[in-house]
Amino acid sequence: MFDRITPMVKNLLIINVGVQIFSMLYSIDFIHQYFAFFNPLLPNSPELLNPLFKPWQFISYQFLHGGIGHLFSNMFGLFIFGSALETFMGSKKFLIYYLICGVGAAVLNSALDFFEMSNMSVDSIEYLRQAQIPMVGASGAIFGILMAFGFLFPNIEMMLLFFPFPIKAKYFVAMYGIYELVQGTAGLQSGIAHFAHLGGLLTGFILLKFFGFSNRNYY
Repeated sequence: MFDRITPMVKNLLIINVGVQIFSMLYSIDFIHQYFAFFNPLLPNSPELLNPLFKPWQFISYQFLHGGIGHLFSNMFGLFIFGSALETFMGSKKFLIYYLICGVGAAVLNSALDFFEMSNMSVDSIEYLRQAQIPMVGASGAIFGILMAFGFLFPNIEMMLLFFPFPIKAKYFVAMYGIYELVQGTAGLQSGIAHFAHLGGLLTGFILLKFFGFSNRNYY
């Protein structure tokens, strides 16, 4: 089974697991301070740019996770769906797609946070929480992969543990997107960046529909 994993998917799995092990052995606070994603802008604040934000965090946050369970759920999605997409897109385009979906997730989530924070007092607990608590994880990139799988292989039937009968990939992706939208707008499951997940889905759709990522490549 493992010998069927494509090269870029294998590299991403190794890097994510390696970073998690490293963060468990060393100071996670130090790692998060420099490599997790902090909201770049602070509305209503004298200093508009968040001093905790660094430009490379758009990429580096995708390789950090909040724990073993968080890491496993994301890497399981990469393991299940990634190799088929890499085979279709080619390794280079697959990596670019993966990373851009993660960036898009961060952009949408931070844009919505900026809107929310603009209606808060800078001294409020919620404002400080959104300014100082970073986002981590490959979830945005993984949701981009889900979008690509449903877009490129819409009629493949999937058997899911929590579903009693096969479901086509396109319906699974649509249902998951609706679920994330409901969860995000209802404010349920605090600590989960549902709009980052939607950002990954949306970014993936835009790349596939308008930027040629749905074209087959062999490199």
